[in-house]
Amino acid sequence: MLKYRRIIQDSARRIADAANRAVDDYIMADAENQAEFTGIMLGRIKTAMDGHSNRGVRWTAKTLTSHSPNARDNTVTADFLGVVEFELPEYRVKKGFLAQVRRIERGLPMAPHEWDRLADQCKQMLAITAESYVFVCARSGIVVVPALAIASGTAPRNPHDFYSRTALRFYEDHFECFVGDLEVSSADTATLQRLKARYALYLGASPIEPVADLQMQLGKLL
Repeated sequence: MLKYRRIIQDSARRIADAANRAVDDYIMADAENQAEFTGIMLGRIKTAMDGHSNRGVRWTAKTLTSHSPNARDNTVTADFLGVVEFELPEYRVKKGFLAQVRRIERGLPMAPHEWDRLADQCKQMLAITAESYVFVCARSGIVVVPALAIASGTAPRNPHDFYSRTALRFYEDHFECFVGDLEVSSADTATLQRLKARYALYLGASPIEPVADLQMQLGKLL
């Protein structure tokens, strides 16, 4: 996207901080399972972003679910669908990605059946969109691994062994349009059911000042 650097950096940092705080809940057993953790993480991001404003831009955040948190994993292709929409004076886009969520610490092996299930889910996501990822949660925080890397593995490996991005870097890339699929961009119940995604997180950015004033303000940041 256009170089709205400070807006991008501030917003991505708020999201990453909220997501990483959710890891603490998971580790302290406030979240009893992976699906519940996903809901907590997305809820924290929604709270952090909904109504947040920065340099003339205000964010809207919404979450949605189409599955019971206790739904079996074999009925779910993706733990969540992430959608971002920018409605700015000189830039408009709406795009998304699919993600699985896993908790695993660095250096720990994955059981073969767990690896096979994750690899299969990655392949299912990739059959829908190349913009598919695994959010790997550990005490050190969240890193994001391309689903293609997991699907291409020939033997069980710890996801931390693959190249990854921090949650901060991932959302910077997402907002800057290095990540995102225009064909996966509807955060509604029908889309969740079609994609077999458990949750959706929608993030929208729009101006809160007259367009001319916002253009002038953004121009100073380029």
